[in-house]
Amino acid sequence: MPGIALPRDIASAVVVRGFATAQRAIVVVAMLLTVVPVTVTVLDRGGSVPHLLVAVACLLVTAGLALQLLLAPSVGRAVLFLVGGSVVSSVYAVALLRSGADLTEPAPFLVNRIAVALLMVGALSASARVGLVWTVLGFAAGELSLIVGFALAGEAAPTGVAPFLALAVVLAVYGAFEIGGRRLRSQLADIGALQSELAEVEHQRELERRASRIVHDTVLADLAIVAARSGPVDGAARARLERDVAAAAAGTVALRGAGAAPARSRVGDELLDLARDYQWSGVRIDISGFDALDAEVDDDVREAVIGATRAALDNVVRHAGADRAEVVVGVRDGTLSVLVVDDGIGFAADDVDPDRLGVRSSIDERVRRVGGAVRVWSGDEGTTVMLTVPARTGAS
Repeated sequence: MPGIALPRDIASAVVVRGFATAQRAIVVVAMLLTVVPVTVTVLDRGGSVPHLLVAVACLLVTAGLALQLLLAPSVGRAVLFLVGGSVVSSVYAVALLRSGADLTEPAPFLVNRIAVALLMVGALSASARVGLVWTVLGFAAGELSLIVGFALAGEAAPTGVAPFLALAVVLAVYGAFEIGGRRLRSQLADIGALQSELAEVEHQRELERRASRIVHDTVLADLAIVAARSGPVDGAARARLERDVAAAAAGTVALRGAGAAPARSRVGDELLDLARDYQWSGVRIDISGFDALDAEVDDDVREAVIGATRAALDNVVRHAGADRAEVVVGVRDGTLSVLVVDDGIGFAADDVDPDRLGVRSSIDERVRRVGGAVRVWSGDEGTTVMLTVPARTGAS
């Protein structure tokens, strides 16, 4: 059973990804804005113009590396950003330190700009822990680049406090995301276990309803027959009583073992999972008949049924204008039937653009390829799509 994505989990992932995106955007903007103070400071302190041009080029290259990571985050691009940025950071430090302008007093603020940018690589997934790891790697790459740059320039390596302050801030943010996410997860029930429990309760209720119907339709009638007779029960009445007792026994409400889940076919489970996939679509999907489904179908038929049902539900979500739909599953005479019913606005095939006729391509052709059939009814009261495919009954 696939896990359910909870709204708070989704919100946490969005926040982490949003923060990582903001980090990379800040690097791009910061590198471009740094060009001005570097140029002014180097020229004001009598620095070399060729060395200044090299430093400006390094800032622009770093902005480009950050931009490609911003537009398409991936592990490969992040590694390129760190490795390429480390090399560029060393060249940048050497160019400034050899420019003739004293940029190390009172602190190497301008010299370590690219090194600080490297720790802003950001998380490459929705996990705050991943963000922590990449931040530490970026900080290490930046510090190493400064050490190499100062060494090549023949200077001591006062890397300054800016990288450490930036590191502390970024780690604090990702740490807060991680702690908050763990607290939320610890406060939430095991949704998977809860779903199984609810399914078991529903199964128990169905058995109880079945037993109640049997009692009403058989046992009470049999008792009335017995009460109406003053003498011995004849053979016909005895046969009926025995038949009804057997039916009542078959309708027992006893579970099939402690914690046992109701037996279903694979196609029934996948249809149930498919309905759960639409839980955040804005349309409530009710499904019935899957619990007692004892039919199996070939793999290609099962894939066609699931794909066609998904396409039908997509049409409901996108075009029907309904807030609920129902999926009804049943088997009769070796045929599996799946109905997707909504109470939306309906449609007329002649009035629908060809590219919106998912019924034709995604549903009808898919089902017919495996020997099935599709019927569609649509009008002001809504739309019903019925899929029928060959099935094998009595599956374990």
